[in-house]
Amino acid sequence: MLIQNNAIFIADSHYNKARTQLHELLLNIKTCKIETKQIFFMGDIFDFLTSELDYFKCINYQITSLINELALSHEILYLEGNHDYNLQEIFPTINVIKRENQPFLIEQNNQNIVLSHGDIFTPVGYNIYTAIIRNSNFLKFLNFFDKDNFITKFTEEKLMNKKICFKQNNFLGFVHDRINYYQADLIIEGHFHQGYISDKYINVPSLACDNRYMIYQNNQFSFNTL
Repeated sequence: MLIQNNAIFIADSHYNKARTQLHELLLNIKTCKIETKQIFFMGDIFDFLTSELDYFKCINYQITSLINELALSHEILYLEGNHDYNLQEIFPTINVIKRENQPFLIEQNNQNIVLSHGDIFTPVGYNIYTAIIRNSNFLKFLNFFDKDNFITKFTEEKLMNKKICFKQNNFLGFVHDRINYYQADLIIEGHFHQGYISDKYINVPSLACDNRYMIYQNNQFSFNTL
């Protein structure tokens, strides 16, 4: 797989009924207002989505259907995030990369480019937590006991009220550490909502926070405003 000219990178749109930028961006791609044939979803595209929980599949159906429609004419890579996982059943024709298979390596222009949502190289406690919440049997158990959607609606409300937009202190020091973790020519991540770009490291902007996405044109990465 290579990154095509005009490829679009979308990160951390955290789509819900109050944050609808993703819908607008995808419609712009569908109607060719944004011309591209390749889309990289960098994780946390939905505020919450997993194939085992019926309520979240239902409320996100319009967007998941639109993504599946785009997959008929676009090459799509979807890196699962910490808010959207166990997605292959929902997106059967899309190349879905689970957390344990990240970073995803692309060899292009004599460079090793690695892509990740960003929630890797994390402490043991987080790794245990993330393994539990991704466990399919656990999620099916929750779905079975989610009478009248009281669990999922509570989760939805909590996530909608969560403040997700912030500027991280000493982000340049953080970037230095990330570069040392990966040992690649170029690192592209989402997750951190900072919108940073250099010749070695890119943090794709949060669509939810900044109304921005990333585009690859003429061997250059840049940020565009929706």
